[in-house]
Amino acid sequence: MILLKHPDSICYDLRNINYQQELEYLIASVPRNKFILNLVVDLKGNTLLLFRFIEKHGKILYELINEKINVSNRKTFFVYGGTDTETREQIRAIVECERNAIIVASYGVFSIGINIRNLHNIVFASPTKSKVRNLQSIGRGLRTAKNKDKAVLYDIADDLSYKGHDNYTLNHFNDRLKIYKDEAFSCHIYKVGLKV
Repeated sequence: MILLKHPDSICYDLRNINYQQELEYLIASVPRNKFILNLVVDLKGNTLLLFRFIEKHGKILYELINEKINVSNRKTFFVYGGTDTETREQIRAIVECERNAIIVASYGVFSIGINIRNLHNIVFASPTKSKVRNLQSIGRGLRTAKNKDKAVLYDIADDLSYKGHDNYTLNHFNDRLKIYKDEAFSCHIYKVGLKV
């Protein structure tokens, strides 16, 4: 679990916002998206990056990733509800043979019903509190494969707390942490300070 601590000045400004406003801030945060970009590009093995909002977040992340790795031969794919079934199946088949591909996909499409055994990393780019969605998404990485002995989940969370006032997605982080402990997952928390 990667807990991103946002600067105090931003936490102060956002201390009275509602849940939807918090989500809007997080998915538009340039430092946060750059952190996700660098994390995903630096990971070795096939990586699945999951997001919630197609236009506002998924496409932006995909374009950032594609731009950064454009000079390499690393394959990247963008999958969402508008991606037809045949294309999804082609992507699945390609990734099964790849060793270092990146799939940027919406939770709705890839958290259930997709069977890619050759996934090494899963990154949660959007906060969620749904136990079922979390466990189904984690299940994408638990498939066994010939050249894979483990899968790593990178659960990105956000600390916008200010003087005892915790933000919504920080509370969701704590809920997910409880789920992981209840499921007996090996879990480590890394705190990262974001700079403006």
